[in-house]
Amino acid sequence: MKYKHFNIFLFFLIFLWSCSTTKVETTHKTKKVLPKQLIHDVNLAVEKNVSWVNLMPGAKPKFHISGKVNLLEGDGYDIKTTSLKYIKVFQDGKEIYFIKPKIREENKGNIKHYLYSTISGLSIVKELNTKKNVDFEFVFTDGKKELLYQIKNVELQEVH
Repeated sequence: MKYKHFNIFLFFLIFLWSCSTTKVETTHKTKKVLPKQLIHDVNLAVEKNVSWVNLMPGAKPKFHISGKVNLLEGDGYDIKTTSLKYIKVFQDGKEIYFIKPKIREENKGNIKHYLYSTISGLSIVKELNTKKNVDFEFVFTDGKKELLYQIKNVELQEVH
């Protein structure tokens, strides 16, 4: 378990080191409900997708997400004009966070790599149960329409 936390911490540090500082935008909503059936409007290869709550003593508890995904070519969108707009986080079907994380985008031929993180974390909202898993909805745009990709049952880790 210590190695898992260390890997998350190391991944976060590397990401933080490679990024310039920007403000992470978020809003809190609980009215929208995640559909029960998975939606995949884009072809996405998920390399890493983690969420955790920092509960270390001496610091205010914060919710974090980070990861790396690769957008692959597909029907219905042009990979060159498609970009990651924001990420929604759901729990028990209810939207808990609407996040515009720090995103680093890199094109490599017919694949677009996205490295994302909330950097300093988000305040814990009362609707978040830190003992339950969360669902992610990646929202991409091609300039004309929004394209969704959902990942369900992501482990929400507690870091003490």
